[in-house]
Amino acid sequence: RPDHRVGMILSTVTYADGEDHRKVLYEGYMSEIFVPYMDPAFGWAYRNFIDAGEYTAGGLTKPLLKGLDAPDYAHYMDGLVLQDNGRPRPVTNMIAIFERESGDPSWRHYSYAMEPESRIKRDLVVRCAAVLGNYDYIFDWIFQQDGSIKVQVGATGIAEAKASTQKNASTPVKNKNPGDAYGRFVDQNVVAVNHDHYFSYRLDLDVDGENNSLLLDRLRTEMLPEENPRRSVWVTKPMIAKTESEAKMKINLDKPALWRVISSNRKNHVGYPTSYQLMPGMTGNTLLSEEDYPRKRVGFINYHLWATPFNKNERFAVGDFPTLSLPGQGLPDWTNANRSIENTDVVLWYTIGMHHMVRAEDWPVMPVLWHSFELRPFDFFNGNPALDLPKN
Repeated sequence: RPDHRVGMILSTVTYADGEDHRKVLYEGYMSEIFVPYMDPAFGWAYRNFIDAGEYTAGGLTKPLLKGLDAPDYAHYMDGLVLQDNGRPRPVTNMIAIFERESGDPSWRHYSYAMEPESRIKRDLVVRCAAVLGNYDYIFDWIFQQDGSIKVQVGATGIAEAKASTQKNASTPVKNKNPGDAYGRFVDQNVVAVNHDHYFSYRLDLDVDGENNSLLLDRLRTEMLPEENPRRSVWVTKPMIAKTESEAKMKINLDKPALWRVISSNRKNHVGYPTSYQLMPGMTGNTLLSEEDYPRKRVGFINYHLWATPFNKNERFAVGDFPTLSLPGQGLPDWTNANRSIENTDVVLWYTIGMHHMVRAEDWPVMPVLWHSFELRPFDFFNGNPALDLPKN
């Protein structure tokens, strides 16, 4: 449904498994955007924008252009946004819903012993677009035939820039202050400033019902005895996150882990709890100091994953009213209680991070830069649910 503050909200997502309509996601949406700029100069140091919470006057989402932002054949939904005077204003073509053939196979196998098989994939896309100052964002929820849900955000628009007395990167530096110390030249005497984009997604998963737990499948090296020709393999060390503090996770490639929301009530045909995995895509860690005031106000960037028990009043990662907010509001404050998240209605909060060092090709209008994650069925089915896709 359209939403004034966060653009759109996906509700009661289920999978039709034959006659069984199985619960997957009660509610999912992008809850906050944070864009800090990396120039300490006067006129720039304050540019640390909490976009969804502070700048939604007139609504986050703007009309989609038919045939350009989404196909002509898409189903377009209108919505309402609040004006400064509290009165609603209609927005046409606020959300687009459409199917598309991706051109990619859902699965394939080539064998000399039998006829090769392959099936083409079709996606169902739900899309909206936001305009926040110089930046445009495209938000997609992509439903795939194997039960996966790909969530992606694309950044485009015009990079924020400043004038420089230095002409370009090849000309002499004046007063030992290079013009591109905190950004990069994109034109003569024009420097686009380095910055970050952070997005917090609120994901109220209900995997086969509301009673769920967060399972962390930690991958660890196991050394083998001398008589074995191998020296090592990796094994999984599963751990249920029992409290909010145990669920705070950063992506660590040296100590990988799979993040899964498992059902407390249902197992598949080989005895594993049904689950959905949150599979990260490309993302980044914050490089801001813990003493930096913007970081204190936007605590969700401290971790890639948070988990909380469902609370109808906890909807936005930095709290309800981030304008002039105090440090720690939102997720840091809520999770200080260290509540139980085992066998309950678990809500995941996932952070996408982008470090944007602007290149020449991003000027004057930036090509869309996509970042994403997936919600992926893991032991949710008894086999490949896309096996019965038609050949044509």
